Amino acid sequence: MDHSKRTWMWVGLCLTFLIALLYWLSSGRPEAYPPYLSNSPSPSGVKALYTNIDQEDVISRWNQPPEILPESESPQLLLMIEPYSTISQSEMQHYESWMREGHTLLLMKNNPVGYFESDVEYGIDPSGETLVKSQNGGEYKAVVGQQHRLMPRDSDDVILEDSEGVLAYERAYGDGSLIVGMNPDWFTNGQVLENNHYELAAYLLGQNERERLWVDEYIHGKETLAANFTIYPQWLLVLALQIGLLALMWLWLKGKRFGPVFMPREAEVRFGIERLQALASWYRKRKFYRESLDIQVSYVRQLLHERWGIALTTSWEDVCHTLSYRLSEDRFQEWQRWTREIEQLENLSKVDEKAYLEWSETLDEMRRGVQDR
Repeated sequence: MDHSKRTWMWVGLCLTFLIALLYWLSSGRPEAYPPYLSNSPSPSGVKALYTNIDQEDVISRWNQPPEILPESESPQLLLMIEPYSTISQSEMQHYESWMREGHTLLLMKNNPVGYFESDVEYGIDPSGETLVKSQNGGEYKAVVGQQHRLMPRDSDDVILEDSEGVLAYERAYGDGSLIVGMNPDWFTNGQVLENNHYELAAYLLGQNERERLWVDEYIHGKETLAANFTIYPQWLLVLALQIGLLALMWLWLKGKRFGPVFMPREAEVRFGIERLQALASWYRKRKFYRESLDIQVSYVRQLLHERWGIALTTSWEDVCHTLSYRLSEDRFQEWQRWTREIEQLENLSKVDEKAYLEWSETLDEMRRGVQDR
């Protein structure tokens, strides 16, 4: 077994052990739920109240957008408990249109500012357990922890209030109405049976006649990403994270890279030597031997011009005569032999491959003779 396989084996064993440990630690814990859900048995849920009403009344959950709220000639009540995010203006208009058709919307939110033009008065000391009075003269004990109170309009009907201010009011919308309350915790499993919270919840729900009660869960479907994760057990989240990290490690080990693609310069730029090699190969494949020799001769003449100032059109006999004053005796004899051979080339119109190689070798010697000395 090679090193790579042993590494993956140990990684798998560690992950298995960690998953088993997390499962054992979390197996005895209750499932986590977001707050104010009608199917949540946690202290912050409202399943107890929903179940109790379901035994006595027609109640259902509403999970659709307000554009398609149920239409009925009989009045209906929609209960909204602590929306997770602010309702958009268009959604608000759909809710208002639904209320104008003769239905009631009960909004229970700790701070309803931003919903249906509601406003509050700040700077109120928390009352804790306080005496709440209803519009029909009833008195209830309840816990009120907010540091603000509702500010109804003159045309609104005050439903609940304490010594510090208004806790719930009703506002007319066409043939229907809006009820705004600021104590959603009265409806939760953990507090509904404390003091007179259940009686207050029943009082708010019974303000108007209705054929059916709807609990709006659509407003709880737009929670943040963090709130979404709370419904999953921790061991499952850790497992998903580990799988993601393992996938990234696998991609890294397999050589996958994410980012811009950079082409090596060699793949985009053709260097001079490559051009010459490609051109020479093409000349040889096409058997342009005579043309290739002409190019080599021109190059040697160019070197002679740059080195000793010999004109490009000078005959090879005159070239040899000029070099007799500049070279040693041995070197001059070499140039005499080379120039005699090159003069023979000028009289040829066609050259075969063997002759081409011989002439190329001679011209290469001439090139080195100019460049090296």
